[in-house]
Amino acid sequence: MAQRVDLSAYTLPPGTVRTALAAAARQGARVRVRLEGRPFHDPHGSLRSANLAAVTALRAVGADAALTGDGGAALHLKAAVVDGVAWLDDRNWVSGPHATLLRDDDPADVAVVRAALAGRPARDGHLATTKADAQTLELEAIRSAGGSLAVATESFGAGAISHALLERARAGRPTRLLVAGREAGSAAGRRERSVLAHLAAAGVEVRVGIRARGDVAEKLAVGDGVGWIGSANATYAGGPFGAERDWGLLCREPVAVDGLRAAFEGDWNAGRPLRP
Repeated sequence: MAQRVDLSAYTLPPGTVRTALAAAARQGARVRVRLEGRPFHDPHGSLRSANLAAVTALRAVGADAALTGDGGAALHLKAAVVDGVAWLDDRNWVSGPHATLLRDDDPADVAVVRAALAGRPARDGHLATTKADAQTLELEAIRSAGGSLAVATESFGAGAISHALLERARAGRPTRLLVAGREAGSAAGRRERSVLAHLAAAGVEVRVGIRARGDVAEKLAVGDGVGWIGSANATYAGGPFGAERDWGLLCREPVAVDGLRAAFEGDWNAGRPLRP
């Protein structure tokens, strides 16, 4: 059983990770958990209530659990350090085929994640823990990708990522974009659909996920020789949005790049073309 666990998430639903955190705390481990106190798009407060319930349950067994306070940068970081090893999740610690969990024991990366969990965003040459910095690494992957490029994101909007994809399309470079059908198809997704239609008209091949098949929640970019994965969505990252606590990892190892490509292709094949 782990001796020290430091974990953050946007939300923490009941499941194996929450159960394991409680078990570790009961057995005397030092467990610290931070969850977002003011989730986006939560008009009825259901996400906040769920986070508060998670905090209450973990406190009851001895964990140091709390919601983030008002006024700080949003906490979209799904990360943990467990007995000196960093774990990076692109979703909210859920199980299933549509999630990717990375284990990272590189000392420099562990230090970056530990600092971010303590509220001090940091980065090194290939790992960043704010949305703006994570997107900077994603842009590096997009611009340096050889051959075709594949990008997946849950939410999408106008910003640096959309501009980079537009540049690729106008240059005639093969580009595919996969987004969540739930996000793009919602009443609030009208602006997103407009941006997607603009990219499609420029030559980007766009598909949306189908909720019944798991939709799309992963955030990644992959081309020949380079890949990126993170928790940061491809939405606007200027001003205070850029300070959002998120993570992004740039990788060039063939095994990692191949793994990201395989993850994308599975979701792509389950998606459907964007409808005008």
